[in-house]
Amino acid sequence: MKILLVGGGSGGPVSPLIAVASDIKSNHPKAEFLLVGTAKGPEKEMAAEARIPFTSITAGKFRRYFSFRNFLAPFEFLLGFYQSFKILKEFKPDCIFGAGSFVQVPVIWAGWFLKIPSVIHQQDVVPGLANKLCQLAAKKITVTFPQTLKTFSGTLGIFYKKREGDKIVLTGNPFRRELKKGSKENAIKEFQLNQSFPTLLVMGGGTGAEFLNNLVLSSLPELSKVVQVIHSTGKGKLLKEHFENYHGYEFINNMADAYAAADIVVCRAGLSTLTELSNLDKLAIIVPMPESHQEINGMLFVQTNSAIVLKQGKLKASNFVPLIRKLLFAHEAQEELKNNISKIMPRGSTEKISEIITKIAVE
Repeated sequence: MKILLVGGGSGGPVSPLIAVASDIKSNHPKAEFLLVGTAKGPEKEMAAEARIPFTSITAGKFRRYFSFRNFLAPFEFLLGFYQSFKILKEFKPDCIFGAGSFVQVPVIWAGWFLKIPSVIHQQDVVPGLANKLCQLAAKKITVTFPQTLKTFSGTLGIFYKKREGDKIVLTGNPFRRELKKGSKENAIKEFQLNQSFPTLLVMGGGTGAEFLNNLVLSSLPELSKVVQVIHSTGKGKLLKEHFENYHGYEFINNMADAYAAADIVVCRAGLSTLTELSNLDKLAIIVPMPESHQEINGMLFVQTNSAIVLKQGKLKASNFVPLIRKLLFAHEAQEELKNNISKIMPRGSTEKISEIITKIAVE
């Protein structure tokens, strides 16, 4: 059985792929995988960490704002489509699996022409453009939230009746079980931590978030007196300044131990990260990317009192450090938030999607 995974540009669309691949591999040891992504994103490192072969293609990303790059997108798509055809012909997968990245579009449509079935997964409540463009070609669509069941169509979308019972399936969002195996003791050694000092884990996603990086930098003189910081900055974005109790990395290979060490996590509102926080019962401060689907994701955590969700425009060093200090001593609030976040995401999602893909692959 061969499964082609496709996703990239950031870590969000890749985490579900790796989680599902790991689950399939545990049940089918002879299964083979190939991850197709972009050349510049973090997916190559993520694939290497998961021991999955990797290759890249050109992929045209259409931006929903004016950009001269949009004029190149059709030509990039055609090149990516040709490259996808070649990869699919050589690898001969039994199924293609994508989770919403723009790089999946040429691969899934090339697979459709070659009659290779595909499964796409929608993480966020509101479907992204990449998944909308692939909904016709996909054999199955899995979704994280019930609200999304009525968003996709099963056919062309002109004269159709939306089908919820066969093509579109509610599964929840995949989670890498390996992340539960983290050790705080190992983290203390690997990240050179002080075991008696609280730890703040800051993640801007696989490509890094400039705002969060700048927030950490401006806060560090005072923040480093309150907590020790493990900071995932994104490729090429390491801070040049050196502070005591600060540990910066372009990409954290050992996320299981980083999570295990973290007393508080500061992050964006990508669904992959939110799913990890839920499954690991982590205390979180979430800063959604403004004017994006992440704001809708964040609202879910506000409504359930599962995390502290802050608007980017209202967050700066002068109120960030006091918030961290206050939260460290608010023990009852910590327990309530961690208890609520543990319940927000359904369990068993990885296994459900693995079963769907495996069934399609062996048909």
